[in-house]
Amino acid sequence: MLKLKRWNVLLTQFTNYIQTSTKNILLVIFCGVLLSGCFATSPTKKDYGPVAPKAKAAYQRAVLAMKSGQTKRALQLFNSISKKYPGFAGPQINIGLMYLKKNKLVKAEKAFKLAIKINRDNAVSYNLLGVVYRRAGKFNEAKEAYHQAISKDAQYANAHLNLGVLYDIYMDDLKRAVHHYEQYKQFSPSADKKVDKWIIDLKRRTKTTQTSTSKTKRGTQG
Repeated sequence: MLKLKRWNVLLTQFTNYIQTSTKNILLVIFCGVLLSGCFATSPTKKDYGPVAPKAKAAYQRAVLAMKSGQTKRALQLFNSISKKYPGFAGPQINIGLMYLKKNKLVKAEKAFKLAIKINRDNAVSYNLLGVVYRRAGKFNEAKEAYHQAISKDAQYANAHLNLGVLYDIYMDDLKRAVHHYEQYKQFSPSADKKVDKWIIDLKRRTKTTQTSTSKTKRGTQG
């Protein structure tokens, strides 16, 4: 039951992430930010040239289509922007998000990998690629992707949460799960209070396992 609750919170966190992302996405053209303030990009100088206003207008149309549920239209617009401004990873991240929301994992994976190719320092792309792998049952690949996200941004709270859930529910590594839940709490200004209960539960289970193991060892000594 506790694991199911953890999974439900993760779904809520992902939904909130998408909703927050669409509100801030227009910043990408002028201040080099992808999806929200903590997602840094590496645009070239030409990206700030005369074409920037047109890019911003195109982004606004794509975002409006995305927010209104016109997925096909949004995909067309983001793909068009990506072709015109290949130095920006933002369009591909949004494409991946839309495919991920519809559970089209192969297409989502392709988009996030392309975003990583454009900007290898973008932690968000690695984190979302990890979500794709986790949904596909590729847990080792998901672990690597989440660790890559954290290596790019050690204070990336959502990546720590995702990694904690992976260790907790799918890999049964309680100590590492606790560590990343605690990192999530440390770096998230609005950390879900349910995570506190998860940490208490895992620490209790870890202590119980250690006690049981210790008793077994004492009982087998000759």
